[in-house]
Amino acid sequence: MARKADIKNLIKEAERKDQRVIEIEKMLEAAKNDSVGAWDKVSVRRNEMEQETNKALAAVDREVFWNDITPEELRMKWDELLLINEVKDYIESERAKHNVGSDKVSDETNNIYSDVITDTDRSADKTATV
Repeated sequence: MARKADIKNLIKEAERKDQRVIEIEKMLEAAKNDSVGAWDKVSVRRNEMEQETNKALAAVDREVFWNDITPEELRMKWDELLLINEVKDYIESERAKHNVGSDKVSDETNNIYSDVITDTDRSADKTATV
């Protein structure tokens, strides 16, 4: 016959598992806090690196242009220059597309023109030899 579980033992087992759940929840909360702290450190370091880069760009600007500007002003100028370069690149690519199409037309025109000139030269050669 199967032995029936004692109620006291069942209660102890349930309390032990509840205690284990509480311990794991505390560990999870601590791990979440550690994770948040680590990401905060990452954010701070990224900001520091960005500031270092901006300061280095400002130093280059001072050396090149002899102007003392803030890193933020320099960043705005760089953004403007990059935007201008993007527009120039777009215009050049559109011109290149247009020139490729016109080159094909001009090549065909040149071929027709050269054929006409060649035919004229041949007929002139025939009359000259006669």
